[in-house]
Amino acid sequence: MGENQRSIDLEIAQRETFDATIIGGGINGASLYHHLCQKGYRVLLVDKGDFAGGTSQASAMMVWGGLLYLRNLDILTVAQLSRDREAMIRNLGGEVSPARFRYIPSRETGLNKYLMASGLYFYWMLGLCQRERPRVEESYAEKAFLKNGEHDPSFLYQEAVLNQSDSRFVLRWITGQDSRQGIALNYCALTGGEYHAGDGLWRLTLTDQVTGWARLARSRCVINCAGVWTDTVNRQFKIETPFKHVFSKGVFVGLERQDRHNYPLIFDMGEQDDVLAYIPWGPVALWGPTETCLPSIEGGVRTEPEDVDFLLERANRNLKKQVDPADVVSLRCGVRPLVVKKNFSQECYPLNLSRKHQIHRDRLKPWISVYGGKFTSCVSVAEKVEKQVRGLVAPGQRRLPVPASTPAEMEWDTYPGLQEKVPSLKGCIEGERCLNLEDYLRRRTNISQWVPREGLGKNNENVPHLEQLALQFSGGESVIARKLVLDYIEAVERRFDGVLAQVYS
Repeated sequence: MGENQRSIDLEIAQRETFDATIIGGGINGASLYHHLCQKGYRVLLVDKGDFAGGTSQASAMMVWGGLLYLRNLDILTVAQLSRDREAMIRNLGGEVSPARFRYIPSRETGLNKYLMASGLYFYWMLGLCQRERPRVEESYAEKAFLKNGEHDPSFLYQEAVLNQSDSRFVLRWITGQDSRQGIALNYCALTGGEYHAGDGLWRLTLTDQVTGWARLARSRCVINCAGVWTDTVNRQFKIETPFKHVFSKGVFVGLERQDRHNYPLIFDMGEQDDVLAYIPWGPVALWGPTETCLPSIEGGVRTEPEDVDFLLERANRNLKKQVDPADVVSLRCGVRPLVVKKNFSQECYPLNLSRKHQIHRDRLKPWISVYGGKFTSCVSVAEKVEKQVRGLVAPGQRRLPVPASTPAEMEWDTYPGLQEKVPSLKGCIEGERCLNLEDYLRRRTNISQWVPREGLGKNNENVPHLEQLALQFSGGESVIARKLVLDYIEAVERRFDGVLAQVYS
């Protein structure tokens, strides 16, 4: 979507009345947007940043049934997530694929192997035996890069993974819609609004983060899918619910992928009954994640040196080739919003908290709040929310006054240091609402996760290529393009170079 189309969409957002407005373009908001559009609702989706710009760009890209939650005997949640996983494999074949995972117990501190085998069989049965039967493998290819003598025989079982990336999976739900049913606006903040009981409409103030211009939108109901910001948005609009979020930070480091690394490896940490994953993804392997309780997310969250130090120390316990900060290709930091009752106050390890979702509909105003959730459950969450919306609003009979559109076929391009082709910047600007370099390098492509130093290269060797790309954001003005790249370099030096410089491993 080019600049002109964005202006048109903002004008339509001001002129039309929508059946539903969704706040937040992460996985919950995006999948709900798709679902409501498919059901005939006129939908407005707004996000104050880019789509998938928060937690949804920092997942492990696993579509799993929640094996670890069996530690808390949360059997109903695991059974539901397993069903959700199977539905996604069945219905989203181009986006989600079955994948073998290898669980590697720790010889010193891990779970008893017979208990582990029993747990995996029970997990398999909770998934109605749809995946491959778990089995023990004494010898396997990945042993070539593991430390000798540290691990017992592995357990092979099946889950599923996203085929491209979490960000592109989110984007798929948004860009694949008929433009006559919905408008999706990134970098558009909901800065105010109120409900008018007389005509049953919300008047919502939308502020374009690009131009600073404000517009008024009208909507019959609002669905708060703001993820970690759900409570903040509810407070802004004086919405009370019996739930709140607590937060857990998860960090991955991206390391160069080793030869013979075929399957995701799940290492038993022997601490808190937790695990660390080593996940092959293109030319890198993601190692993590951490689990760190956060008292607040005000002021932002970033990878800290101690996060990286912890991960590298654990990697060196398990991998034959020792790694240090110079081996880190990329950093990946997200915050998990975990739903609890509002009076929850105890301190506990984040994995002890349920990954269930909760949906709350306000009694007095047409406002729905969505708490928690995972990639695996995004479709079932959307279906449940749609039932709540149906109780508030019937789908409109009139479509939006715009020409019908279908997504253009993606063009592909090359990038220095990558063998695999990436979506072209031109196609991302015109068809995927890409507004800046960060959108392109981090979320429309995997460049910033696969090429060292967020695409710059180890010694800034890719800067000339980035300057050519930046010309497409600067109207061909080379001075402006150079400034855009310099700003990007400064950000990378702060959040990547600056963090690794303080790591002690």
